[in-house]
Amino acid sequence: MMLSETREFDGQLFGLVKFTQYIESLKAGNLYMNNLKFYIDQEKESGIKGVGDKLEASRVYSDMTFKMFDSETGELVAEGLSGGINFRLNRDEKRPVYCMYAVDAEVLEIVREDEDFYYTKFNLPKEEVDNLVNDFGNQMLYINPKPFLERVVPAFEEKYSFKAAKVNYDDYRINNSKRTNVYTDQESTEIYFWKDEFFKNQNEYRLVLTDVESDTPLIENIGDISDISTEFKIDEFFSDKFELQIRKKQG
Repeated sequence: MMLSETREFDGQLFGLVKFTQYIESLKAGNLYMNNLKFYIDQEKESGIKGVGDKLEASRVYSDMTFKMFDSETGELVAEGLSGGINFRLNRDEKRPVYCMYAVDAEVLEIVREDEDFYYTKFNLPKEEVDNLVNDFGNQMLYINPKPFLERVVPAFEEKYSFKAAKVNYDDYRINNSKRTNVYTDQESTEIYFWKDEFFKNQNEYRLVLTDVESDTPLIENIGDISDISTEFKIDEFFSDKFELQIRKKQG
């Protein structure tokens, strides 16, 4: 049984994971933030979806009808059906972003329970774990989310406007109104938190600087986090070796 099926813990974070080879730098509180163009270019250059995503911050529509008019006479000269269209604002691809993996109800399976606790393990197939190791190497840092975000806020709020949230995943072959309604407001920051369902296994939680345009990576320090983080190997962390104990909500 998936923990998400209980509906008790929707939206609750039990941990944040950063897949990185630069463990000591992260423990020291250094958040290395590429802009979204970095990830757009990764897929464009390699042709491989994964770490890279060419549709980051894009407004994506499928099965669009179009009409072409003569600009002088206003006469309709052509119309038809397009398989799809996508576009983005130039400023959006320059937003710095910090990406993490969310440990939440979506990725945890209940293996047993008692009166007070659910005992859970990750439900990731071995193939997905192997893909993580191939993409990122085998090092990761598990971070306690509440104190982490409590350190992020004062470090960032005096300098930037920012948003931290879980990414929404959707089938981009369908024009879901919940997603496309976001596209109508060009000032909305929600555009940075939608990705195609292909990437759903990344279960991403991200921090975006919503008022910054940068062509180069930014490094922001939030202070030492070694007291709220633990280093693991990816293939061990997502194995049967560990069990996460979650207290049931009372009342």
